[in-house]
Amino acid sequence: MNEESAKLKPGESVWCRLKSPMPGGYLVTLTPTEIEGFLPSHDPIDIGRTVPTTFVCMDGDKALLTYAFVLGTTARVQVSTASDPENAFSVWADSYPNGIRLRRAVDLFMPPVGTSPLLQKIAANTAVDFFDSLEKASFTGVVKANCQEHFSRSACLFLEGRAVGIIYTTKHSQETYPMVTGLKKMMEDLSDAEGDLEMYELPVEIVLSMSSLFLGYLDRSAEDSSNAEHAEKMISHFATENATACFSIINKDLKTEALAFIHEGRFKGAYEITDRRFSEDNEFFKQLLEKHDSSQLKIYILPSAMISESIRFGYSLNSEQFAKEEAPKNSADSST
Repeated sequence: MNEESAKLKPGESVWCRLKSPMPGGYLVTLTPTEIEGFLPSHDPIDIGRTVPTTFVCMDGDKALLTYAFVLGTTARVQVSTASDPENAFSVWADSYPNGIRLRRAVDLFMPPVGTSPLLQKIAANTAVDFFDSLEKASFTGVVKANCQEHFSRSACLFLEGRAVGIIYTTKHSQETYPMVTGLKKMMEDLSDAEGDLEMYELPVEIVLSMSSLFLGYLDRSAEDSSNAEHAEKMISHFATENATACFSIINKDLKTEALAFIHEGRFKGAYEITDRRFSEDNEFFKQLLEKHDSSQLKIYILPSAMISESIRFGYSLNSEQFAKEEAPKNSADSST
């Protein structure tokens, strides 16, 4: 890190000039410092154009940026007493990834590999303590919750005790939720009523790959090749770049049929959701692509900064952001 890059702080507004396209975005140069950076965007932008961006953090010798200047996040970061890695995650998570919403029930998260889940109940108003214990234990895996009183189900993906993915569903609404909203709704339900929990560990490689669905950026779709051809090309690219990503096969009803996992450039397996089948064999993924050849193939990429010291990755569920809000007292209560 040179002297100029060391001066940059998470949430700072910077200008950059687009140099060349890359999977999921553009290689850029910050002006006037000439620091190289990466700007995630699947929108076409003219090469050579100078655009306003927000600095997230340094990712090696490159700056990680977001395209929009996020006023809400920047205001929080400016008065924050948190560390730069915590603030960098806030800037990232509050911008581009919030647009990703997954239409699938909690079965999107694959079951445990070679072990059985732990089943237990959680009493009302104990959710914060429970998730705090997961963070202290650096739990990596999945917690699924069923709250009968609110007719809701949720599945939360954890990396070292911090939330890096959420699916929240309820019988009352077909709406899908951005990550923070889903986490808040899950915490509100479990703080208000008893819930049934199912929890199990998953390999860290699978969890990091799957977290790309929620906290990664979307690759531009290939219009001149088949799903199988594009997948093969991107797997080769990820191997060269040691990248972490997740492939998602989506049907015409916009539901996810299958996932495939890449961790630091290596293929780690594929999961077919309906049949609950997981295989580490790359041929299985090729068969899924052929089986669903008329479906969409979407590729979500996790910036390498997310698994570096530059960012404290994931949401802490015992933070004030997810605390249960107290109901305001009415005038009658306050007068007694």
